[in-house]
Amino acid sequence: MAEQPAQDRTEEATPKRIREAREKGDVARSMDLTSAALMLSALLLFYFTGESFLRGLTGIIRDVYSSLATVQINPRNLPTMVFWISSRGILVLGPVLILVLVVGLLANYLQVGVIFAPKALGPNWDRINPQTGLKRIFSTRGLVELIKGLFKIIIVGTIIYIYLADRVKDYPFLTYMTPLQIVGSLASDLLKIGGYVGIAYFIMAAADYTYQRWEYKRKLRMTRQEVKDEFRQTEGNPEVRSRVRQMQREMSRNRMMAEAAKATVVITNPVHVAVALKYDEEDTNSAPEVVAKGQRKVAERIKEVARANNVPIKESPVLARVLFQSCEIGDEIPYAYYKAVAEILAEIFWERYGRSQHAVGVSPAL
Repeated sequence: MAEQPAQDRTEEATPKRIREAREKGDVARSMDLTSAALMLSALLLFYFTGESFLRGLTGIIRDVYSSLATVQINPRNLPTMVFWISSRGILVLGPVLILVLVVGLLANYLQVGVIFAPKALGPNWDRINPQTGLKRIFSTRGLVELIKGLFKIIIVGTIIYIYLADRVKDYPFLTYMTPLQIVGSLASDLLKIGGYVGIAYFIMAAADYTYQRWEYKRKLRMTRQEVKDEFRQTEGNPEVRSRVRQMQREMSRNRMMAEAAKATVVITNPVHVAVALKYDEEDTNSAPEVVAKGQRKVAERIKEVARANNVPIKESPVLARVLFQSCEIGDEIPYAYYKAVAEILAEIFWERYGRSQHAVGVSPAL
């Protein structure tokens, strides 16, 4: 299907479309934000631990050069020396490596959360297609990336120039300092420049992340037809769903009519409402149960079924309305209506069995 023009994509992406994009590894993420977070955290680490870091590094270099005069390097002791140098280097560089790992994972997690995208691991030949690469370079996104790169260079260059323009007049006095003092002064300048650049870079990265999220949402927008097609795929065709609901209603109505045929009595409005009650004469601890109810055509159908199965029909407009409104199918009638229903059942049992069985069969339950 041909790509729809951007102006036709007026609908926000559905959760399904966003989920499919995430499965492909397509998420809103700014690499600049991760880089800025790494840069600032590394600067903070060096600010607080830079002296011990340099001391550890110079100690390794000093010990290595000192050992060259006393230790003969050969294939036998080379692994031991490599292990010794590596273990000391790990102790010195370990905090930096751990910081890079933690900050990198945290920065990405805060942007996109936990994501597992096996589809992104598969081969994508478009990435090595020269034609696709040229289109990507000369696209709107490529132009935006170019402008961003130039803007970053200008900002960083301006910050460095402003700082050094004020400091360069002091550099001739470095000749009067010891080597350690020179290193300390230059390191202080580098940390300050890095701090200013890092803060500016972080602000630009935050703006870039905002742009990436906007671009991502715009890219995932859908046409109204795509939304309708997706709805049909996930929820089914509206006509089919309507037919299914109709069949479910018919099945439910048929079950209700089957229960109405076994009812003890049908109480009517007498025209608009009908409520079928079933009372188990043998279970004296139970109350009458609503087995069917309906209005208008359904009420007429309940009465037809009742007549066909010799179920008594009694008119009680008020009782029929309150039972219809307060009870669902399968509910026992509320206690407040026991007396009214008992009178109707007593009348039915009187007609069916006579006064003696009425007294024994009805009154204990109600």
